[in-house]
Amino acid sequence: MSAFDDYLAQLRRLDEARRTADETAARTATVTESLGQRTSRLTDQAGARRAAVDELARTARTAPPQRLPAPPPLTGDPNADIAAAEADLHVAATELEEARYLAHRPPWLPRWRSDERNGLIYGLFAVVCVVVQLFVLRNLRAEDALGAVLLAAVLIGCPLGAFGLGWLTIGVAARPKIGDEEKRLERNFRLGLVVCGSTLVVAFLGFFS
Repeated sequence: MSAFDDYLAQLRRLDEARRTADETAARTATVTESLGQRTSRLTDQAGARRAAVDELARTARTAPPQRLPAPPPLTGDPNADIAAAEADLHVAATELEEARYLAHRPPWLPRWRSDERNGLIYGLFAVVCVVVQLFVLRNLRAEDALGAVLLAAVLIGCPLGAFGLGWLTIGVAARPKIGDEEKRLERNFRLGLVVCGSTLVVAFLGFFS
């Protein structure tokens, strides 16, 4: 091979090396640009999530969560760190939707249906009512008209009092932090009357058993 042919071969190798270097630089620039775009998108999404959380807290009349400093990079690999940030944002979006759902639900037993929650409230007052009725039946004797009137007043008044207290408690325990104030609160009127009124039967059965 002549010196000129060797020179041409070296030029081809140099040209190929430059072309490879240009392609590598182009790929690096593309990756860098893609990472920058993803970072910008994640930053915008995180800002939108923070604004949504603050708005939800303001509407629910509660303090917004405390802001924590940004954590350092986890791995040093930009792609892995951005993927982890995307996963965290996805979890944050899910938790935000869950918070919105719970904010529109009653603060006490929010995942229960209204009839289940109201039945429990009426039932708790009904249990107290039965205890009072049994105490009165066992200790108060209707030996005269006044005793009979007092006994009847206690036995009838206890179920009514239990129903009234249950009605008022539902108004507090079942009112969501966020909701339409004009919307009528579901109190299960018939359910309350049945549960509290049945204490009379339970008390008499317990007294005569």
